[in-house]
Amino acid sequence: MKKIQTIYTLIAVSSLMTMMACNKILDITPVENNTSNKFYANEIDVKQATLGMYARLGRNGTNTDFATDYFWLASENRSDLLYIAGETSAQNDQLDLRKYLTTPTSGTVSAIFARLYQLIKEANNLLHYTPEDQYGRYRAEAKFLRAYAYSELVRSFGPVALITKPIENEEAVALPRTPAAEIYTQIIADLQDAAANLEKVYTGADAGRVGSLAANALLGQVYMTMAGYPLNDASAYAKAETVLGSIITDVKNRFAPVYANLFTLANENKYDLFSIQFASNGPNIGSSLAAFCTSSASSGTPFPEWMYATYSLQGQDMRVDSFLVNDMKAKKDLRFAASIDTGYWNALSTVTTRTFVLKNIVTKFLEKDNTNTNIKAWNDQPRNFPILRDADVYLLYAEALIKNGKAGDAKQYVDAIRTRAGQPVLAGAPTLDDIKRERKYEFIGEGRRYFDLVRWGETEAVNTLKTFAQYYHSKLNGQLPAKKDLLLPIPQNEMKTRTNWEQNLDY
Repeated sequence: MKKIQTIYTLIAVSSLMTMMACNKILDITPVENNTSNKFYANEIDVKQATLGMYARLGRNGTNTDFATDYFWLASENRSDLLYIAGETSAQNDQLDLRKYLTTPTSGTVSAIFARLYQLIKEANNLLHYTPEDQYGRYRAEAKFLRAYAYSELVRSFGPVALITKPIENEEAVALPRTPAAEIYTQIIADLQDAAANLEKVYTGADAGRVGSLAANALLGQVYMTMAGYPLNDASAYAKAETVLGSIITDVKNRFAPVYANLFTLANENKYDLFSIQFASNGPNIGSSLAAFCTSSASSGTPFPEWMYATYSLQGQDMRVDSFLVNDMKAKKDLRFAASIDTGYWNALSTVTTRTFVLKNIVTKFLEKDNTNTNIKAWNDQPRNFPILRDADVYLLYAEALIKNGKAGDAKQYVDAIRTRAGQPVLAGAPTLDDIKRERKYEFIGEGRRYFDLVRWGETEAVNTLKTFAQYYHSKLNGQLPAKKDLLLPIPQNEMKTRTNWEQNLDY
């Protein structure tokens, strides 16, 4: 059951922490703020500050949340899962990202960069102003969230400034871009410390807060990212196997027997390991993601049988790859119906003429209930967004085993994913191609695909994305993807404040 009161607290504290910030400090940097040492004076303050950090991944006082900006617009939107069926005048940043026309002035890219550093800033403040021998759980959560923010920064932007304590403006603008390997060293240390000081999972009033399973799952993902492009650190596969193997039994106990059950309000925080928490009917605590599943509507209701009368959409007309849809339908893959709809009726009444609009669209995070009066706006959807869940651990662990020459040991985990999807078990030991196929189908709409393609190699990523773009987007005046598109540009508002940073390749 969704903990509405907890989320209210997150937003309230988020606003408080924002107001406490010193305006003279750049957004990129953790703020050395004159009242911080007084704010962290007792456990209530420290707990509130910790909850406020989680809120940075929600709406954070804006129209869109982190999942929408990052996992949908900047990730899924750039992969080989979605194509543009027709352009609208709305959300031009999304259009530029999809067509590989993104520039350093992109508002979406700037928002992602700033939000992650805001999270780092607040984690640094808490860790700096609290004693190392007190508030162990809160400090562990702060280290997890700092590690998470850096893991997304380094895989999306490449080397960035590594900051682990509050610093002043003058020092911040002089910082160089820290090599990725050094950033990963800090991420690993933070996650190991977090895992050692957290319970496995938290339930009840603390549902949705990270535990040691989440810390180790993220650490495993980090190792698998390090093992791939661009670091290509092959030794990280063994490290991933070790850390993911240490939690696989516990994750089995959280493995959802039915795929569709992963995406219902009743089961939130039951099967996942780390999710962004959302709820409807509150001040800026709902999700905006579902509103980007297809094109914006100038009038009328786009999904009458699913949503209330004044609901509207925000994104470009993005549809799911037809080849993928046809393959999943032919194989009767149970993940299809839970993730994708092939269309909707344009009116409720069967008395008057109505039309079934054919569109293959991702509806995994759309709460389909036109009687739900708690949903107040397009960005007030109640469903959580999973950043880490059971299949992440199963498939990353299986991939690490294969890379380490233990494909036979990986079979049970790939088979478990396939069986849940209504697919037959593999005839033999799984291959990397089996892993790639299952990850593509398992995580539709969840923003994994783009990052998978990148870590599997520069050539594979560019060729896969280029082939897809040539097929779907040849008439849309975009660019074909190239090596530069494997990273986002450093935002221009960051580049202009410092003279010792070079912009990412070809931006």
